[in-house]
Amino acid sequence: MHSVVHGTALGALFLATLAVGICVHELLHLIPLHFADASYSVTVLPTDAASAAGRPRLQNVLSGSLVRVEVTHVPQSTPEWVVRAAALLPLALALPFGLVAAGVLANPIAAGDHAGTAVLVAATACGLLSPADWSVVWHGLAPESDS
Repeated sequence: MHSVVHGTALGALFLATLAVGICVHELLHLIPLHFADASYSVTVLPTDAASAAGRPRLQNVLSGSLVRVEVTHVPQSTPEWVVRAAALLPLALALPFGLVAAGVLANPIAAGDHAGTAVLVAATACGLLSPADWSVVWHGLAPESDS
């Protein structure tokens, strides 16, 4: 029988892994774009119109706004595949799950490792792409207007 402290510790580990994973997810988008000399800004704990309208910062954080990455300019010489790769790169966070499924890494569920399971599930969740990421994968970037 597990104690309440054990369950609370697992929950905290899960949330901490999610928080770090969300930040890593956003920053992974920047690796190919950095090599392509794209201009971008990174904002930690961003505020938006909803926050200014009275939504508390904690609620903003809980809704997934820990880090915001905004690409401001991608050079026209950048190949389309680089932009699409930047959108797909956070899938690397789900690699441990794939390795467990393939039998390359030990299965924490079968081993009864609750902490390992919490970290594996949270990291895999952070590797899932958002609808905006999928939009870039399928459609590329919208052409910049000259106006």
